[in-house]
Amino acid sequence: MLTFLKNIQFLLTGLLVLVQIDASGQDDTLAPKPLSSIPRDERTLSTIPDKAYFKSWLTDGRDIAISPYRWNKYQWIAFSGVTVATALLFTQDAYIQKVVQKNQNPFMDNAAKYGLERLGSGLYTLPALGLLYGVGAILKNDKARYTALKGFEAYVLGFVSAQVLKQLTHRHRPYQDDPPNPFLWDGPLGMFSKGAFHPFSNSSFPSGHSTVVFAIATVVATSYTRTVWVPIVCYTFAGLTAASRVYQNDHWFSDVFAGAALGFAIGRTIMNNHIKKLKVLPISHTGVGVMLIYQL
Repeated sequence: MLTFLKNIQFLLTGLLVLVQIDASGQDDTLAPKPLSSIPRDERTLSTIPDKAYFKSWLTDGRDIAISPYRWNKYQWIAFSGVTVATALLFTQDAYIQKVVQKNQNPFMDNAAKYGLERLGSGLYTLPALGLLYGVGAILKNDKARYTALKGFEAYVLGFVSAQVLKQLTHRHRPYQDDPPNPFLWDGPLGMFSKGAFHPFSNSSFPSGHSTVVFAIATVVATSYTRTVWVPIVCYTFAGLTAASRVYQNDHWFSDVFAGAALGFAIGRTIMNNHIKKLKVLPISHTGVGVMLIYQL
């Protein structure tokens, strides 16, 4: 219980500091001017869970699903690099698993079980996003509320995406076989193993915890990219969370690497869908102020 309270205190302190740093001005690309000054029916960035917000889930989900059809050559190069790296790690999974399992200690056991694992499951991250939204509402900070909402969306879309891939691969987890065998994949029909319907059996690839924690970390890091320490903290905790899944023998290293890459891609897609379409010009049709242009 003491460890749990310390973690909650840390999250509260971090959220309050994060929002306070940005409360005096919103000079980020997410909010060129306070959203409250834009008529509600003209807003492109939702600060409340309204119809436009949930509609963006459909748009973002669609773009995540069909994103390969829109990739340019650099994105294909990046995807190829991730695929090759995952394949190389796949050949080393058994060795990495043995080394990690031989280097266990009580401190890391508790850190993984009571801290990092719960970041990936949502037990800590979802309340943290709720607190960020609440503090943003109190301080009238549009970016904080927007970030919290998109972070929750990233969690849901990341979870769904990981589950889809799990159902297609049905890879055995390290603890399921004796000795552990990283080469056991049952494929789409794995849910019907042993003559019964087991949709959540053999669900090692990719790591769902790694996917959702990196998706959320990418949303927050992108939103607060000008506050240098925020991306560093976000990706550090995301990386440690992914590593803890290998430490706890729940995943192979290639699982968490692929999950991290998937989560990062999901987070970037969600944010890019709304940042790149919003432009700010120093003039308006009235001759005074600024003009906001949203590309359809």
